[in-house]
Amino acid sequence: METRGIETSASVVESVLARAASERRTQLFEYEACELVEAFTGCAPPAHVFVARGESPTSATLAGLRSARVVLKVVSPDIVHKTEARGVVFVPNELDAVRAGIAELERRLGARADVRGVLVVEALERPARVFGDELFVGLRATREFGPVLAAGLGGVDTEYFAERMQRGGAIAKAVALDVSAERFFELFARTAAYDALAGRMRGRERLVGDDELVRCFAGFLELARAAFVARDEARIGAHGSAPALVELEVNPFAVRDGRLTPLDARGRLGAAVREPAPRPQAQLARLFEPRAIAVLGVSATAKNFGRIILDNVLECGFPREHVFVIKPGSRELCGVRCVPSIEALPERVDLVVLAAAAAQLPDLVRSCVASGRVESAILVPGGVGEIQGTSELAQRVRAEIAAARALDRGVEHDAQRDPHEVGPSSTARTAPASGGPVFLGPNSLGVLSRAGRYDTLFIPSEKVDKGWSGPPRRVALLSQSGAFVVGRLSKLETLRPALAVSIGNQLDVTVADCVRAAAERDDVDVLGVYVEGFQELDGLAFVRAVRDATHRGKDVIFYKAGRSELGRSAAAGHTASVAGDHEVAEAAAEEAGALVATSFEEFEELVELCTALHGRIVPRGRTSSARIGVISNAGYEAVGMADAVRGPRQELALPPLDDATRARLGAALKERGLAGIVDVKNPLDLTPQANEDAYLAALEAFLASDSLDGVVVGCVPLTSQLATTPDEIATERSLAHRLPRAFAATTKPVVAVIDSGPRYEPLVHALRSGGLPVFRSADRAMHALGRVWSRAYRTL
Repeated sequence: METRGIETSASVVESVLARAASERRTQLFEYEACELVEAFTGCAPPAHVFVARGESPTSATLAGLRSARVVLKVVSPDIVHKTEARGVVFVPNELDAVRAGIAELERRLGARADVRGVLVVEALERPARVFGDELFVGLRATREFGPVLAAGLGGVDTEYFAERMQRGGAIAKAVALDVSAERFFELFARTAAYDALAGRMRGRERLVGDDELVRCFAGFLELARAAFVARDEARIGAHGSAPALVELEVNPFAVRDGRLTPLDARGRLGAAVREPAPRPQAQLARLFEPRAIAVLGVSATAKNFGRIILDNVLECGFPREHVFVIKPGSRELCGVRCVPSIEALPERVDLVVLAAAAAQLPDLVRSCVASGRVESAILVPGGVGEIQGTSELAQRVRAEIAAARALDRGVEHDAQRDPHEVGPSSTARTAPASGGPVFLGPNSLGVLSRAGRYDTLFIPSEKVDKGWSGPPRRVALLSQSGAFVVGRLSKLETLRPALAVSIGNQLDVTVADCVRAAAERDDVDVLGVYVEGFQELDGLAFVRAVRDATHRGKDVIFYKAGRSELGRSAAAGHTASVAGDHEVAEAAAEEAGALVATSFEEFEELVELCTALHGRIVPRGRTSSARIGVISNAGYEAVGMADAVRGPRQELALPPLDDATRARLGAALKERGLAGIVDVKNPLDLTPQANEDAYLAALEAFLASDSLDGVVVGCVPLTSQLATTPDEIATERSLAHRLPRAFAATTKPVVAVIDSGPRYEPLVHALRSGGLPVFRSADRAMHALGRVWSRAYRTL
């Protein structure tokens, strides 16, 4: 029998993990998890004593347990959820009852589990349980973000309420290495768990103070930094390895005399994710604005991918004298000089596009590194890691890329190469710059860069308008999926992004790298980012890149694909259930300042809106909602927009018009014969009798008002009073021309709504070409505008 004391030294993590590792356990025992929790948070568990299997407790064993009842808990590395396994028993705090209870647990579970003993715990005597009187706090290691902290309603209902409450209503979650205890408390204070614990529910008293909660969260965050990261294996000594915590949670914490008391805790060990070597950002900047480009894989006779890429580059006006085709046996193709190999390039090139077969990539990547003439490369081929049976090929490509990084650190790479690998093994390697070339892809559709005067998206220009006919707009599209990029270019023809990047499989350049590089550009104000998955710890880097971007005044719109339900195994803890990878990605991105889209439609709306209104969304104060004026020629639209001012994660206000605006508007409507028909108020229903002059008079009055921050103009274009058909919009009186001019003349945000069918697409196109954001339904417009404005207030 052993009474567990709590180590207070900094070595508590090493001693607990080493103990588990020496016994080849991946699960911590409950008392070990509580040992860590108390050491880092100061939250002490009830008094307890461990009785090893085969031993019998004595009166002295129970002397320190002063409760009338005790809890007997089985201790086994095979049993994670003790209650479900019938491994928990309450008995009177009497020697015979305790002995009988221990014997029963060992008999019940000993045949099917490695039972090491029983934990005898002082029962916490408290009043009858009520909703929300227990707290759950957990840490979980993730491959993408590192440790994630979650806290919310405790007990058996944790997952139930997490699934059924609005996002953030039941569980607060954040990336542990990117949040402070004070900020995490602010997130937690928005949950129902805090309402219950702080006495904010009707008829409830406060159970625990804010300082106690902050102290608990601070301890968990310190524990994350100490035990959930890669550690020096030498510190473990004879045990031979340095495992890290990958999960630790307390469910529940109860409250006793205002202090948090852990009643049940569990922890799990595993390998820590190590951060890969960083990519040289300078080379990424050269990729987006190269001085010279080379293309490998160009056909002389067919329109293959390489030929389409070459044609696109030349059509964009890239200087022909700085374009090269890597093609042995040819001297010239399409008026472009050919060279037989990468090593034969006559000058250092900032970008090589490798449109070759996937199997050739390892050798080609090696040539890029060895030649010393390549700063960056786009790897076009698919089938490198993203489909079954190609992981070995992906590993070979990754190894060759790693060689470039190793060069910069003075590491000899050739000695580690597979002796059976095809290709030269003693090629002298000369990195072109610090860290060697950077590689975008594989499975990259390419890059469109207006500043770089090139387009390697291998989609023929006749298939999609990529916007080269007009000036670029200050937006970048960054997508793991190339099809998503070209799909947005096709649907949003007037967007004309300054930069569009198909990131691909991220064997080298990652999503975070691209976000950071795009945010540093002077020609980009808005970043639309589509992600399917992050590389090791790149989710953490992404969150930090998003925060840096928003601090620079950039808008980031983020869509995370992969919303399928997290697979739950028998060993999965509560933290994994309530803070899955997708939920963490969205919560972390939003906390960093991104606008998180929940559908493709919302992504497109937010990208269009932020691009058109960047710099116009100016909050008036920390507690005020944006004051919006609404104009329409249809009553249903005016009412619908009034109904849509509030919703999840967005809030707007439709204030009454001030006296000066009412007077100006009343005079303008009277002049146009609408005084007895239109009620002068906000929202303003102009009725179908209003023409373009009435619209412009109302818009100018609203824009001149000091009591309005922005205007939404709705137009049902079927009325005969408006020039809205394809033939009519050519006339100067049409809103197709007048609304964009009014928008250009003001600094306030203006949003248009055209609620109609395909016949009116030319009108929509004309308005968007003039810079106006256009929505096809009023409620969607109000929702998107509310999201953007609410985010602006949150980030003050």
